[in-house]
Amino acid sequence: MSLLLVLAVGYLLIQIQFVLVLVLLSLVFATAIQRPVDALERRHIPRPLAILLVYAMLIAAITVLFMVLSPAVREQAVMFREQAPESLEELRQAWRASGNALLSGVGQQMLGRGIAFIENPSVGASIPVPGGAAVGLLTGLGGGIIGLVTLLIISFYYLMEKAWLRRVVLSNASAETRIRVSKTWDEVEQKVGDWLRGQLTLVLIIGVTATIGYAAMGIRFWPLLGLWAGVTEIIPILGPWLGGIPAVIIALTQGWEKALLVVGFILILQMTENAILVPRVMRGAVGLSPLAVFLAILAGTEFAGVAGALLAIPVAAAIQVLLSQYTEARREAKLAGLSSLPGWRWMRGSVAPPGFTPGVTAAAGNGGRSTAPEAEVSSPGVSQESLGREKAP
Repeated sequence: MSLLLVLAVGYLLIQIQFVLVLVLLSLVFATAIQRPVDALERRHIPRPLAILLVYAMLIAAITVLFMVLSPAVREQAVMFREQAPESLEELRQAWRASGNALLSGVGQQMLGRGIAFIENPSVGASIPVPGGAAVGLLTGLGGGIIGLVTLLIISFYYLMEKAWLRRVVLSNASAETRIRVSKTWDEVEQKVGDWLRGQLTLVLIIGVTATIGYAAMGIRFWPLLGLWAGVTEIIPILGPWLGGIPAVIIALTQGWEKALLVVGFILILQMTENAILVPRVMRGAVGLSPLAVFLAILAGTEFAGVAGALLAIPVAAAIQVLLSQYTEARREAKLAGLSSLPGWRWMRGSVAPPGFTPGVTAAAGNGGRSTAPEAEVSSPGVSQESLGREKAP
């Protein structure tokens, strides 16, 4: 019966994957902006107004950034569309005549496909998006606008009702599990929020640094290449290298010296990011191993395409927190000497040694009367902090 229920739930999730992806994106976004919303609320601003103010600041920042960058990006895009195919075709002919089998074979074929895509971008539109047509709706202009508005609405109501939802979950949990449920909730929110805020910070830093570097080296189409480097930075592991490949190819059209200079710049930028930026910016966020990140991205892409790849890391982080709490509960039970370890009812709080109950031992030596009246007031694992961690809106 349990297996049939799991299969039915899995089938339902696949059928409504667009809604599921949109809800998960909304929860991640709401978690990321929770800190500024709480900060405004502490300044005696009503929570609904605080959420709307954060929305307004984000929209204003994106609008200003678009207005500042769009003229240069538009000009560079037109130049790229007109001039890049010619320059790449010259490079392709040189590679075709090269004695290097790699350049004359796969290299010039990849350049040919790139030229065809630049001249006719609609060719790339025929590539199917993994995850079904529903998730593909996110890539459309109309679907993107509807999805964005829906995301903001879901995030707004989640932030408004989060304290109430938390109290409902904790009040329906058993007394022994409430502290662990509260701890797990906080840890998931912290990891997901830290990851998204840190990732956006890295996108900004890498995008600005790459743009300045390409401009200083005199690389053609440097605004587009810098913007591309920043956008691809959000893709874990592969993103930094995907962001650097176009810059190296464009630099090759200007000579091998330029290309080597760009390669050196990209390597230095990546070493600086891995050694300095990531440890500082992403401190305490997620903590997944590179293999786990790579497998999570593959699974997310297979399930929901681009949106699934973006959600793979926060979802994997939440799963990691749940597994760590489960492992901790079993370890506590083992140390307590229980013969039967807790199964997947892992949210049991701290497991006390068997044979000890607050107030019972004292009662045995006091004529059956308990000398710990506070045990009648609260149950193990229950605290005002866990039941009311957040002030109701």
